[in-house]
Parts: sequence; structure tokens; C-alpha cells
Amino acid sequence: MAKKEENSLFVGISGGNELRKSMLECCKGILESLKEHETFKDLRAEKLRLIQQLKTEIKSLSKMINSLKTHLPKVKDTGVKKVEIQKPKENKPKPVKEVKPSTELEKLEAELNDIESKLKSLN
Repeated sequence: MAKKEENSLFVGISGGNELRKSMLECCKGILESLKEHETFKDLRAEKLRLIQQLKTEIKSLSKMINSLKTHLPKVKDTGVKKVEIQKPKENKPKPVKEVKPSTELEKLEAELNDIESKLKSLN
């Protein structure tokens, strides 16, 4: 069998350094994203572990409370009355009087409104 000769053809890439640099930046971004994803997975696993621990603690506390209830003596109503706290009467806010305008523009607008109201009353 005869070997086939292959003609090799070389192609030049213009801006090879820029292309290499942009590819390395992309790889860096991907690696940072993977790192963040791994920390997220670790946080999720820690959260699940803590939730499981909380559930076991709640079960344990519930058992202790039930045990305490069974060991406490049964007591009838002792006639203890709850004291109601009376709220102080709320004072109604006084109607706000018209505040004197502080700026020149507000003063002019107030005078204009007064003149307009007088004109309406005359008509």
C-alpha cells in the first residue's frame, strides 16, 4: 500500500496576539464563573445541613416540652385575671392653619389666589 502524500497548507492569522489575549480572557471569565458556581454549591449544601440540624433540634425540643407537660401537675383555673392596659385617649390633631409662604414666589402665588377668589365672589 502506498502512502498518500498530503499537501500541508499553512494559514497566517492576523492579530494572533490579540486573538490569544481575548481567548485567555474568555477562559479567565469561565473559570471565575465556575469558581462562583462551586461556592454557591457549597453554600447550598451548608444551608441544607443547617436546615436538617434545625429540624432535629426542633424535634428534640418538642419531645422535651411534651415530657415537661406530662411531669407538671394539673392545676385548675386559679382565677387569675389578665389586666387590660388602657390606651390613653388620642388627642385629635388641631387643624393646620395656613402657613405663611416663605419665598417670594409663594407669596406672589398666595396673593394671586386671594385676588382670584375675590374676583369669583364678585361675579
